[in-house]
Amino acid sequence: MKRVSNLLAWGALAVAVALIVLNWSTLMTPAPLNLVVAEVQAPLGVVMLGITGVLVALFFIAYLQNLIGSLLETRRLLKEVQRMQDLADKAEASRVENLHQLVATEFRLLHERLDTTGATAPLATPERKHEEAPVGILPPPM
Repeated sequence: MKRVSNLLAWGALAVAVALIVLNWSTLMTPAPLNLVVAEVQAPLGVVMLGITGVLVALFFIAYLQNLIGSLLETRRLLKEVQRMQDLADKAEASRVENLHQLVATEFRLLHERLDTTGATAPLATPERKHEEAPVGILPPPM
């Protein structure tokens, strides 16, 4: 879309320049201009071209100010997003560290419990009755 608008703008500029070049003698024809306080003789086409050039320059400056403002706002927002991302990463790392400590504590407590119960009574293993072998596996020879 930006490419199309650029092509249209350059095309319009080319048409305007062609019209100015082809009609230069008409643009340079002096005409009486009323300036409210005085009346002067000047080429009306050149005056109109000058006014148009000034307006185009003002719009271009306004466009650049708008573009610079949006770029600065984008930069500010990007820094804010990066700051929030760093904060979220730190919070996530803190949660992972807390979870790691919790798991380590639970395992330590479990090992302590197993050590105290293992010293007093061995773990009872249920007696195995004759089990059927899974399908596809032959039972061991007797």
